[in-house]
Amino acid sequence: MFKGRLRRTMTLLSVSALALGMVSTGLLTGSANAANSTPGVTANSITIGATVPLSGLAATYAPVSAAANAVFTWVNKHGGVNGRKIKFIRLDDCYNLAAYGLGCTAGASVTTLSQTQVLVAQDHVFATVGSLGTAAQDSVLSYLKTNGVPQLFVNSGSIDWNQPSKYPSLFGYQPSYVAEGKIFAKYIKANDVGQTIGFIGQNDDFGTNGLLGLQDGGLNLLPANTLTYNAADGITGSSADLIADIGTLQKNGVQVVVLDAVPGFTNGFLTIAKAFGYSPKWIISSVGSAPDLVNNASEASAITTDYFPEITTTSDPWVPWVRKVLRADTADASYFPGLTATSPLTGNEFYGAGWAVAFVEALKAEGKNVTRAGIVKSMLSTTFATPSITPLKYSKTNHQGMQGGAIAIIAYNGGKVPFKALELSHTVFTTGGTKSSPITVTSHFIINPIPSWLK
Repeated sequence: MFKGRLRRTMTLLSVSALALGMVSTGLLTGSANAANSTPGVTANSITIGATVPLSGLAATYAPVSAAANAVFTWVNKHGGVNGRKIKFIRLDDCYNLAAYGLGCTAGASVTTLSQTQVLVAQDHVFATVGSLGTAAQDSVLSYLKTNGVPQLFVNSGSIDWNQPSKYPSLFGYQPSYVAEGKIFAKYIKANDVGQTIGFIGQNDDFGTNGLLGLQDGGLNLLPANTLTYNAADGITGSSADLIADIGTLQKNGVQVVVLDAVPGFTNGFLTIAKAFGYSPKWIISSVGSAPDLVNNASEASAITTDYFPEITTTSDPWVPWVRKVLRADTADASYFPGLTATSPLTGNEFYGAGWAVAFVEALKAEGKNVTRAGIVKSMLSTTFATPSITPLKYSKTNHQGMQGGAIAIIAYNGGKVPFKALELSHTVFTTGGTKSSPITVTSHFIINPIPSWLK
């Protein structure tokens, strides 16, 4: 993801494609045992929940939570975790954009906060797990903290999730945009010496964090070549920012463009650049480089980062395992159309399966006595074995999650739309989200063995 990771907003440039992919929610329901001292926990079940976009502009990300639910369904069929079955409630928050309509079926008054309140006050969830979107999840930080509800594996690369002193029960999952920017800076300094570098970023924490990472990594970009686009263009349908940004970089002779955009906007920038006859080297955030979502032949040969195995590899045991788990989940089959025993997985599917595996491992490590304080301790002490090729490790000072990934190239597909990213080597770059954090380079991927109890 990329392959397909998670992002702040989508664009009307790809609304038609999103509309075609809309699916029914098929929500699960669950409730806590009122007599139990820990909400959401009974002798034989544990109820968790997430607010995710199941309709509207970001409906293409519905397979993320569906893949996670497939893992939970698989685990339940094989005895659960320490004797408890997992009930996973997915509520559609329409990416916190329901008031704008645009294909949302949840109702105009629905917000991420209102749906989170349903999960907490009505469904009595033990924790929110795998909720999606930076702006959406920022809007419920205080509410969940006040109610003592852990907020685990937030699907976003914002550094907002790494605030352990203020929000001790808050945990991210994917590498931060800052860390990715630092890795891009290292790559550029090694491979694009003497080239004129430009940057286009979304005008929120996504772009801000990514640019900070480039600067922390030692790149000095000229202000004239450091540009933004308006995230609200995804709602208004305006392409003025995109056209102006491409025109400026072309006029300034920029040869390498770092793009921190979501997939629909990535498609838009590539399309406009081609129309202008402008063909720089593209370096695209993992958040916005998913070939299946960008859907643009001009993306071939773009550089990105990746933190999961290649979708067609035959050497990583997690690939057939995830495929097997998804195919076994017949209730959610509509989220994985055409998935066969040999077809490639998408980044969204890997992403959702990855954090679901991490959650069940943390839950298993906690033991039979499940409490909210206990799951936080388990998150900090568990040695995770997940599909990622870079370590997933938390500590008292790091709640971000993964700390980096590999440099990858969007593979050429004979002039057709690319469908996968190829890691350039087995080198993995890891770093923290601060300027002082060094970049550690290892010469091999991590391939974690699948725990026997998951098979």
